[in-house]
Amino acid sequence: MSWNRIAKSSQALSAHTSLFCFTLLLVLKLDHFVSYSWWIVFFPLFLFHAVVARGRFSLPAPSVSHGRHLVPFHAIVAIPLLIAFELLLCVFLESAYVKQTPTVSLKIVFLPLLVLELTILVENFRMCKALLPGDDEILSEDAIWETLPHFWVAISMVFFVAGTVFTLLKLSGDIRSLGWWDLFINFGIAECFAFLVCTKWSNPVYQAHHPRLLDILIGTVE
Repeated sequence: MSWNRIAKSSQALSAHTSLFCFTLLLVLKLDHFVSYSWWIVFFPLFLFHAVVARGRFSLPAPSVSHGRHLVPFHAIVAIPLLIAFELLLCVFLESAYVKQTPTVSLKIVFLPLLVLELTILVENFRMCKALLPGDDEILSEDAIWETLPHFWVAISMVFFVAGTVFTLLKLSGDIRSLGWWDLFINFGIAECFAFLVCTKWSNPVYQAHHPRLLDILIGTVE
């Protein structure tokens, strides 16, 4: 076993441990078993971002082709926007629990998350347009299957954006008649489309038989 593989395994273990610690502290905090500050509760989550900072957040995330690195735009802005959302949420919760008066509006808190979701939505619709053949070309079966993962992600993000907006309005008290089941139906549909992308895109056999996809993606980014 090489040191490189040991380092990667240690990184994965540290990342999962950080997420587990955050989940455990969050549950204990919400059940009032501990009285820790929200900053302490969120610290493992910030540590998780530091551990995986060299990783790539991308949906979909095609493999590297021809020795060139392809980094989608949303992969660049994902971590900063997620950290901004988590910091604002921590500030909101800390002020709401301690001072009983939030120092920041929930609409400001959810803004980075909505920006990230809209970025992924727009980028994947753009990739769908880039992958489809031109006016003088015939729409083949390969082109359809190459476009579908990005289309599924785009549809998934439509429901994620809807669910996030409805959740924000529900928590802010702007829409009191909206039930929680109505909110989570949007997230459930979004996760179904995301599941389709993950099962199809992560299949190495599928990627090996569709090398044209990576060439198109690289040409579009350039």
